Amino acid sequence: MTPRIRIVVQCRVSSSRLPAKALLPLAGFPSALLCIRRAANTGLDVRAAISTHPTDDVLAKLLTQERVPLIRGPLDDVRARFLMAISDLADMDRVVRLTADNVFPDGSFVEELVADAVARSLDYSSTSSPFDGLPYGLSAETFTAGALRRAAAQGGDSFDREHVTPALRRPSPPAPFRPSGLTSNYGHLRCTLDSFEDYDRLLRVFESVRDPIRISWRELCDRLAALDDAPRFRIPFRHCGGRVCGVMALGTAQLGLDQYGAANTTGRPARATAVAMVRDAVRHGVTEIDCARAYGTAESVVGEAINHLPRDSVRVITKLDPLSDLPLDAPPAMVGAAVEASVFRSCRELRTQRLDVLLLHRWTHRTSHGGEVWAALKRLQAEGCIDTLGASVYTPAEAMEALDDPDVRHIQLPFNLLDRRWHAAGVPERAQSRPEVTVHARSILLQGLLVGPPEAWPKLAGVDALEWIHRLECAASEVGRASRADLCFAYVAAQPWINAAVVGAETPDQLSENLERCRKPPLTEAECRQVEALLDGAPERLLNPTLWKAGSA
Repeated sequence: MTPRIRIVVQCRVSSSRLPAKALLPLAGFPSALLCIRRAANTGLDVRAAISTHPTDDVLAKLLTQERVPLIRGPLDDVRARFLMAISDLADMDRVVRLTADNVFPDGSFVEELVADAVARSLDYSSTSSPFDGLPYGLSAETFTAGALRRAAAQGGDSFDREHVTPALRRPSPPAPFRPSGLTSNYGHLRCTLDSFEDYDRLLRVFESVRDPIRISWRELCDRLAALDDAPRFRIPFRHCGGRVCGVMALGTAQLGLDQYGAANTTGRPARATAVAMVRDAVRHGVTEIDCARAYGTAESVVGEAINHLPRDSVRVITKLDPLSDLPLDAPPAMVGAAVEASVFRSCRELRTQRLDVLLLHRWTHRTSHGGEVWAALKRLQAEGCIDTLGASVYTPAEAMEALDDPDVRHIQLPFNLLDRRWHAAGVPERAQSRPEVTVHARSILLQGLLVGPPEAWPKLAGVDALEWIHRLECAASEVGRASRADLCFAYVAAQPWINAAVVGAETPDQLSENLERCRKPPLTEAECRQVEALLDGAPERLLNPTLWKAGSA
């Protein structure tokens, strides 16, 4: 028997990020109705699943007037609404889940998704941007009615009930659906409706479209890519703890301090420029931004930049205040107050109630003050003020201690192509034994020295800047890299134990150059060994910026 297909579109009015987005006018229709009409444009059976909460009454009235089959159920149990919507289907029948904030999918897209799942005998299949080459928002899931019923019979938590399909994805998700004949990669684009910026983008995509219900999803993708402000690319990405993470995180010390980095000749950019740089980085696939309480106005700049961006598009990593004025013998209450003041100030500056990731700026605070600094952070984490805890470390010994701590889930360390200390200490192997820990490398250009002129190098005994620059250029030439900077980026990108490189910029042009460098392929393993042999012997007084003054010639 041929399975029946039913599309269930979930929607609600009470969106927190973009209130009442389901009712926003788009191409002459409320956006939720446009989504439903496009999904039904080949004659498929489509139902809307909304809540019984009074906030959705106006949506229910609208859909009823438009003769859209409607199911109403619990606000916080979307899965229950889906079970109600498919109660008459056989277990073998196919369900397609759409959300009303994604208006690009149409009937032909849904039919191809279902046909692919049936051909592969999959109980569950879905799109998976950016891995499938589709823009974020051109998304759909399909599953058998029986698979959803079996998952619901096993219970699950509030997350399962809200998001409908997590239990179907957990066992072993298949390769994502990729439409046939997809000749262009749209994975760097965004077509969902989750912010005012998204809404403005969709208005422009649908502008002058004669038939917004029947225009194909492929033509909409082309129109999206043709927008004047569309990003040209997305930097490479990796899976990291269940998230899609760009290979470059944006460092913000240069955006918040008047002068940062030995090779910085331009100083801190104007605030408007700094905000624009953060937003441009996110548009091009940067998913993580590195801040610190000690970085001057950096947190404030980042807070302003991401305030109207969808929070699922970026994660902010910030660092605890260095607590330089806190006495080592401070009583527990004073320590706790200092930690809380730092955390809540970060929350205020970043315009959030919960910090994504908080790092110790000094690893010594893990055990100092009788362990009270860390204890205070753990209390704040338990109270929901912090999601992930970690540490910024400076030496291999500190990194190994951090990796031995099960509470540490994020580590940032200084690393570049001259630095052999981390491999000698076994840090890569230890890091790879803890895949749940995210590792970021900072100072991959050694505060700009590795790409700067000889006069920017510190005057250190036994360190000849011209010689090292010559060796770097020779190494770049040997492995076919365009420049010293290209070599530095490609070497770090080749390290399997490093999830991302934290790279800052003082100007928009520098940011663009760094993003472009990330797009180039990493070195091969053989090329890494070749570069290491050519650049062996860098002394620690060069590798550790804190020793530059002490080691001056």
